[in-house]
Amino acid sequence: MKKLVALLLLTSFAAPALLKADIQSPPGHQFNWSRKFSRGVGNLILSPMEYVNVYQRSVRSEGANVAFMDAIVEGTKKTLVRYGYGIFEVATFPLPAWKLTYRPPYYRKEALDPWWGYTQFAPTIGFSGQTDYSRTQSW
Repeated sequence: MKKLVALLLLTSFAAPALLKADIQSPPGHQFNWSRKFSRGVGNLILSPMEYVNVYQRSVRSEGANVAFMDAIVEGTKKTLVRYGYGIFEVATFPLPAWKLTYRPPYYRKEALDPWWGYTQFAPTIGFSGQTDYSRTQSW
């Protein structure tokens, strides 16, 4: 009986050392219904800032003459697209709509396409428009 108790104690202390658990959070942990709702409201309110954003980018790359017309045409397109996504996200915020997740439904890969891609939240004027909105880990 003593050997059985000793073996049980030994395995109860040794088993957790052999088990491995992933203590990291899942990739989409920051995307939930409240983030989707705030992203939708932000898109509805701040979508006209796309005019300023497009103008600033065009001035740096093409010059002021091109930037004025580009801000009107491309800024209107991006504003309407962002406004449409805002309506969609506010209307469906309690449901995981896009690929059964709460992630943004638009193309967000700015590293691949910085000009045509959309950020998660609408751009703002000033330094806060350049911030990343979710924590990332870099090892």
